Amino acid sequence: MSGLQIYGVPISRSISNIWACLELGFPYENVPIGWDDNSIYSDTFRAINPNARVPAMRDGDFVLWESLAINLYLVRKHGGPMAATDLAQEALAWQWTLWAAVHLERPLMRWAFHRFILDEAERDPKAAEAGMAEAMPLLAVLDSELGRRPFLAGDRFTVADLNVGCAMFRAHHHLDTPDKPNLARWLRAVFTRPAAERAWAIRVAEAARLA
Repeated sequence: MSGLQIYGVPISRSISNIWACLELGFPYENVPIGWDDNSIYSDTFRAINPNARVPAMRDGDFVLWESLAINLYLVRKHGGPMAATDLAQEALAWQWTLWAAVHLERPLMRWAFHRFILDEAERDPKAAEAGMAEAMPLLAVLDSELGRRPFLAGDRFTVADLNVGCAMFRAHHHLDTPDKPNLARWLRAVFTRPAAERAWAIRVAEAARLA
């Protein structure tokens, strides 16, 4: 089997890998594995990802899952301006990727779900408040770091910014950051990139199709 396949519907975390492919200008096939037809729980897909979660990637005979790991792989393989130029910059990409996955995404998504994603009757304002309270110190870390340099690993957009941006993908439109000017600048720089805007449009179109 040849070619790059990204498994998962674009309303899932698979949009992170679609965004990476768009940034790289690399062709991919999006295999629409999801929940509406229970294909995510099929034996066929479990043979690809035994966790029955998306995304997963097949690149030739190589299979990988976990969205941010997939992005690290794609950028490492295909290079380009998002790739690290030395070991220190690559280590920063690992650092920020793990930080986003372990620390930032969970409280930020808790806030997002109870602030605007769930139907209004299902939202819990206290859960939203708690999520944002936990996320705020982390956002302050981002603001402080971005006061030292334009992007997370230096003076250009790299996979470090991509992966932290992926953790903020659904939340960024609703974040109010007037007291964090460095973060606000970075959010504009990241999410007005043509590939980011295309990825967002793909996600919006898929959400509308499934509505």
